[in-house]
Amino acid sequence: MLALELVERLRRVSPAAANLMMTVALPRIIPMASGLGIRVEEVSETRSRSRLPLKRRTRNHVGSIYFGALMTVMEVTMGMFIFRHFPMGPYKALVNRVETDFRSKAKGTVYAVCEPPEEVLASFRDALRQSGDKVQGWMPVRLESEDGGLVAEARFLVALKRS
Repeated sequence: MLALELVERLRRVSPAAANLMMTVALPRIIPMASGLGIRVEEVSETRSRSRLPLKRRTRNHVGSIYFGALMTVMEVTMGMFIFRHFPMGPYKALVNRVETDFRSKAKGTVYAVCEPPEEVLASFRDALRQSGDKVQGWMPVRLESEDGGLVAEARFLVALKRS
């Protein structure tokens, strides 16, 4: 929790330094993500974006990126966006369901982008105001190739709860 607060303070001064710090902290926060090479590129009020390279540790038997690595980068990217708006400490979040449609193979570096419409965040805020305790909502994430092509689209059903 302290590390994320520090990242948010640093973001006000230098977004690039905050992204680097988050990239370095990510394997400590989510140990399973270590070794995947995930790089945080952006976490802002409107979107989050992360990069995952195709390398020996992420490659599957057909030469594209392993399904588990793709799902991890999408979930991590969505989580960074959620915690930007609903910080750990006052809130807890869990993924209850995922729906994913794959469009093409991930033959190289991919970029996970969580850029939900403002109505999605507004629905979370409104539901928290009304219920006061726990809400659920869908968060969209897209996975793009280096040339901007669509690799996958996912929806994460996120349960958000006040601590």
